[in-house]
Amino acid sequence: MLAAVKRLLPVWLKAPVRRVIKAIKYRYRRYRIAQPVSHGEPLKIIVGAAETHQDGWYSTNEEWLDITRAEDWEAVFEGKRVLTHVVAEHVFEHLTYEECRTALAQIARHMEPGGRIRIAVPDGNHPDSEYLRHVGINGIGDDAADHKQLLTVDLLERLMEEAGFAPTQIEGYDTSGTLVQRPYSAEDGFIYRSRANATPESRARWGFVDADTSLIVDGVKS
Repeated sequence: MLAAVKRLLPVWLKAPVRRVIKAIKYRYRRYRIAQPVSHGEPLKIIVGAAETHQDGWYSTNEEWLDITRAEDWEAVFEGKRVLTHVVAEHVFEHLTYEECRTALAQIARHMEPGGRIRIAVPDGNHPDSEYLRHVGINGIGDDAADHKQLLTVDLLERLMEEAGFAPTQIEGYDTSGTLVQRPYSAEDGFIYRSRANATPESRARWGFVDADTSLIVDGVKS
């Protein structure tokens, strides 16, 4: 129904309507998460979710949960350790190294022992130069103009270990240039840009090699 209404709108009105719908959706997400937090219920969240969502998970958005701001974490989670799972899909490449450290420290602070974070980012060890040109710092690919770093598995694992997570590489190239592909459960966090979930449509979407894949690393809080 909503899609049909959008098609009927004049072109000049479509962008403003999209902004209003997005603002309403994001505000509802903030309202929706407040009740389980107040009751101390265990939560699975997606950070920097944009338009994405998963059944049984709470999508969060930078507008009210900037993961680099301790004030936002406190406002949303009230200092409680209620997180059991966190997914960050193509979020950390938009942060500086120090901002990644801050974000992971805040996630760890609000996560139960044994909780899991799943991070997917562009793969800095990818052997194809065209891929790296699209996804690198100030990359030419979609949404890559503000990429602040190109993470490799060793850098990402180091960041996780510093924050108290035991990391395991799930997908992507290791330091020797070997492609790693381990099976993983979507119940611990579905990753759209993954070799495990690639489709003909996703392969064609961005127009460069392996655009629908990621470096994926899981971290379990010790």
